[in-house]
Amino acid sequence: MSSQPNQSLIDGIRCLQYLISNGHSVGCRELARLMGLNVTRVNRLLMTLASMGLAEQDEHRRYRPGHGIHALAAQAIRGSSLFSQTLPLLEQHAPADLTVAMGVLWEDKVIYIYHSEPGLQVSQALAGFNTLPVWESVIGMALLAAEDDDALRPRFTPAQWQTLYPHLVEKRKHGHVVWRHNDGEVSMARTIGSNRAAIAFAGMYQYHETAINDRLLALKTLAGQLNQALVFNPQ
Repeated sequence: MSSQPNQSLIDGIRCLQYLISNGHSVGCRELARLMGLNVTRVNRLLMTLASMGLAEQDEHRRYRPGHGIHALAAQAIRGSSLFSQTLPLLEQHAPADLTVAMGVLWEDKVIYIYHSEPGLQVSQALAGFNTLPVWESVIGMALLAAEDDDALRPRFTPAQWQTLYPHLVEKRKHGHVVWRHNDGEVSMARTIGSNRAAIAFAGMYQYHETAINDRLLALKTLAGQLNQALVFNPQ
């Protein structure tokens, strides 16, 4: 039996992920361009997903997620310890006066599992934030630090790498990333679950160093609580 990955399965799952992440109906050509595949192959993948109820066509014959995605979403949530073990802790311990986010990597993008702003209800914080490129997310920067520079550098433009690299060095040295934005905002992140995900605080403006250090300590404490929960539920 071959030990090689099944490329058809990989392409099918990627196709579904791109379809879900796109945020609006998409045609075969646009999806093929996003995925880096030929149009004929993407068309076959979409037709297969449609036959399973995971995709459907709108009135313009463009594709969007189908009704079967709801069952898949429920199964994924049930099978995810990141959801089941961390969300109660975030609801209980996350600071209410900051933006608090938890995300994972997908193809040099950050998918937000949780993104809460002051005054936002927990139900609104679940998977309710846009996908971001890793170089635009403090969570992405923290998670990329676990990868090798020689493998990372070719994936980014020189400008993107210039933004990323100092934060990768900081994460490897100190265990966290602190990003001081040009508009005065400060955001920070630490990884959890053996680099499976990262937790971040944001929305801090014009903070002095003592306040930043206090928030870093609070972030470290929260990350430790989340890690402790994931140790006993590692799936």
